[in-house]
Amino acid sequence: MYPQEPSTSPLSPSSLPLLYGGDWNPEQWDESTINEDIALMHEAGINCVTLGVFSWAKLEPTEGRYDFEWMRSILDRLHDEDILVDLATGTASPPAWMATHYPHTLPVDSRGVRLGFGSRQQYCPSSNVFRERVRSLAHAIAKEFADHPAVFMWHISNEYGCHTFECFCDSCARQFRQWLTSRYRTIDALNETWGTNFWSQKYLSFDDITPPRAMPTFHNPSQALDWRRFNDDQLLSLYLSEKEEIRKFSKLPVTTNFMGDFPMLNYFRWAQHVDIISHDSYPDPSDPHAAHDIAWSGDLMRGLSRGKPWLLMEQAPNAVQWRTRNAPKRPGQFQLWSLAHMAHGADGILQFQIRQSVLGAETFHSGMIPHAGKKSRTWNEVVSTGSLLRELHEIKDQLSPARVAILIDWESLWAREVALSTDNSTHGFTRAKAWHQTFWEANIPVDIIDKNSDLTAYDIVILADHFIDDSQLTKTLTSAVSQGTHLLVEGPCAIVNNHMKAIQGGYLGSMRELLGVAVADFVTLASGSEPQQPSESSRTNAFNRITRGISTPTGERWVGLTPLGQSLQRSLDRMGTPSPDLRGGDWAEELIPWASSWEDSTVDIVATFDGRGGGKDLAHAPAITRNVLGTGAAWYSACTLDSLSRHALAAVLCAHTRVIPTINGLPDGVEAQERGQFLILLNHADSSVELTGITGEDIISGNECNGHVILSPRSAMVIRRPLS
Repeated sequence: MYPQEPSTSPLSPSSLPLLYGGDWNPEQWDESTINEDIALMHEAGINCVTLGVFSWAKLEPTEGRYDFEWMRSILDRLHDEDILVDLATGTASPPAWMATHYPHTLPVDSRGVRLGFGSRQQYCPSSNVFRERVRSLAHAIAKEFADHPAVFMWHISNEYGCHTFECFCDSCARQFRQWLTSRYRTIDALNETWGTNFWSQKYLSFDDITPPRAMPTFHNPSQALDWRRFNDDQLLSLYLSEKEEIRKFSKLPVTTNFMGDFPMLNYFRWAQHVDIISHDSYPDPSDPHAAHDIAWSGDLMRGLSRGKPWLLMEQAPNAVQWRTRNAPKRPGQFQLWSLAHMAHGADGILQFQIRQSVLGAETFHSGMIPHAGKKSRTWNEVVSTGSLLRELHEIKDQLSPARVAILIDWESLWAREVALSTDNSTHGFTRAKAWHQTFWEANIPVDIIDKNSDLTAYDIVILADHFIDDSQLTKTLTSAVSQGTHLLVEGPCAIVNNHMKAIQGGYLGSMRELLGVAVADFVTLASGSEPQQPSESSRTNAFNRITRGISTPTGERWVGLTPLGQSLQRSLDRMGTPSPDLRGGDWAEELIPWASSWEDSTVDIVATFDGRGGGKDLAHAPAITRNVLGTGAAWYSACTLDSLSRHALAAVLCAHTRVIPTINGLPDGVEAQERGQFLILLNHADSSVELTGITGEDIISGNECNGHVILSPRSAMVIRRPLS
């Protein structure tokens, strides 16, 4: 778990209340609407607004001429009304004059098409003109408002990379070449690292190199990985340039809003430069996994914040407008999800936006003040939630202990996505997220961490789909296991080095000794919908004598496993499911012992492939292994386990480490999380549920709980338990 000393976060309760509010865009409205908005803010309990995110055209109506009077007037009014301001630099959406006078500041796509004006984020990250104007605006606005009493934090740009995470113009090509020169020093070193002897790609000079634009077929994976790194550097340097200007005038905390596990930016790297971790959350109300999406992203934000509280910068009060079909939030869900974010570490609940727009691309993105105004259910839930959050101020700054950690790495994600391997269908942190859901469903709290974390603080560490072999990480893992941690690694892991060169002598690289096994080969199964196999009785196959006799195990979507260890079999028995069995899907591997033979190996084979499904060619081969080291153990799963099998194996790990749920035996749909002395119960289900053994004061209702409580559909309780 993260260190549990008192937080030194800028969101500490000594300086701020529990924040509630959202983006406010007064430049869209006339004076009477602005007056009404401020009155309604008080009615809703709003104590914080984000101001100026998309205001560049009003802040700098023509190049070099700033207009700050309207902003000062708004800030003065908000200060008079005791409403805090998260003041944005306005640089997320360049104005029309930028595109008109400097068309080369517009981004170019991979096919060489320069994109147009009329949206947002229409900028080339490498453009010197754009960078100069960004710095100038950040400098001017920080100088103007650094001492304004309404401002409590700075908000740089907005959702970096959401729409423009790469540009293929000549300026970006030059910057990419400079970046490569700094990284490799000589063209020979680059050629060696990129493997350019393949397909006759050898470069004679850095000047020969271009970005991985649209090509006849596959890119060089090493080039594609460096391109990802370069773009991450470019956007981070944009953020840092604005922060540098702000720091000339202000010491207030600085943020930029993250987007969960957004795959294009290395958020663990960015987090080192962000004073308050903030997050934009938009789960789909029509998705039954939405509650888990909130838990996953919330735990990730807490991980980025090194265990300290974070800020929910955006969520929709009701429906969004950008999906193909946009489901509304169900009655009570806005409040429930707000409390779910708090349960996973948020110390503020902000929305996009306060008043719903009547024109523009986000006209039908909901607002706290919707088109129907005070007559709507949305408004009633906004007011109710604001009133509730005022009662929950004591939860601020409380920390969330966890004994289980899931380790993720953005560069490994990038490496797998550009690798052109045997499985090119999996994107994002899918496998890590699946393991997170397994523990979340069991009401076991989880930290999401990176390779620089203290792994010895955890009883269980999960490492899934870590494509890059990292010898330093292996040393850290080995040390943690020898001191008692139970490590579970799920393939594919340690397949390539940091430059996409395939590991020789058996995959798993530097982890082979720790795990006691290596991977000889992959078996990739079908994914998506069921494979279309011709029917034996169809006219098409009636006379295809040879074809109908051919077996294709990899056309199946699953493999069967048989447990050998008693603990895993007992875990399956305790689950009480009819004919419980272990299964994997998507991915399987052929394991070999790291010792000279399985007979000479100290590795325990916990489960084997049993030949069912797509595992015909793997029958009797090891599928799950365990290697004891010191007082801990390193487990390996040679396939992507399904939900039941993950749950069974997680139960074994918890039994070995004595990790127990926050609460046992909760009804379906109910989540339990702890923050300090507070127990947060969240009923995501459609029906009321009865809970027993709950004691303490429910600070939402003010009632004392003496063992038996009832939770209404889509509602929550926050229980203050006596200090031990």
